[in-house]
Amino acid sequence: MAGHGLTGVLLVGGGSRRFGSAKALATLDGETLAARAWRMLGALTDDRVAVGKASLGLELPFPLRDDGTDVQAPLAGVVAGLRAAGSDLVVMAPVDMPLLGPGELRALADGCGRLVAFPQTGPLPCALRRDALPTLERELAAGRLALRDAFAQLPADVVPLDLDALVNVNTPADLARLELRLIPFHAEHTAGFRALVSDTLAEFGFTADPDLDPDLADPADVYEALWVAVRGERVAGSVAFRRLGPDAAELKRMYLRPEERGRGLGQRLLDTALLWAREHGIRTVTLDTTERMVAALRLYERYGFVHVDGDAPRQGQSRMLYELRL
Repeated sequence: MAGHGLTGVLLVGGGSRRFGSAKALATLDGETLAARAWRMLGALTDDRVAVGKASLGLELPFPLRDDGTDVQAPLAGVVAGLRAAGSDLVVMAPVDMPLLGPGELRALADGCGRLVAFPQTGPLPCALRRDALPTLERELAAGRLALRDAFAQLPADVVPLDLDALVNVNTPADLARLELRLIPFHAEHTAGFRALVSDTLAEFGFTADPDLDPDLADPADVYEALWVAVRGERVAGSVAFRRLGPDAAELKRMYLRPEERGRGLGQRLLDTALLWAREHGIRTVTLDTTERMVAALRLYERYGFVHVDGDAPRQGQSRMLYELRL
């Protein structure tokens, strides 16, 4: 678990007139926004605090710290979160940004050289130093509740983040648009697929290379079958097959965005791919992977893939070979 010296604060919020109910209890892919955000913070740091209005009596899967005010404004939650934080550096995540991941919050924390850091869309999510607390308390006490104006009183850093991760849910229709769809690849997914592959390679110590990764130029030309998991407009996962012979194929690009892991999407992708393989007469499925992809290895082995001798080194790292007989 990462996050030593870092506190994660979840801004649970309250009722929402535009949404019609408490956003924290709304569900996306069968999980409440509150549970989703809490899990995401747990991937970043062990030190987590949730703040909101205890008087609302929301049934949450974690303890809630009351923000201690009658004010309905994010500034009240930010102040309460800073007061409760066990670290000098704090990241704040609003409950209604369900595509926000630990990578974005880590970037904010790393970019907080002064008292506050926020993305180009500002002011939330954000990273704050505890030394910002007196200024924010003063603004709250004076009834100046606009968080953007309060942050304007602080030395600030702007950290550019992926706009897709900053989508804010204001209505049930907004939330419905973010439901995950698992669909065949089409040309409009090319940029998102490239970004997913390049980012995942970098995460595990590799560099995208035109010679090693010809699918980045034209995925549809390389793979006989390719599926993408799409959330909103963002490609959140993928899986593909490259035909090796009449009854053999190689499983490729079984990748997930970090915020999508641990929730069953990998299983859905693999189920889809293997069903296609059986329907198309595939008897042997091979793949290569890195030992650093621990969760993926467990999934493959649960589905009957067995480790076989050999290696497929890439950019100085050895690779593990697996095979499944259908």
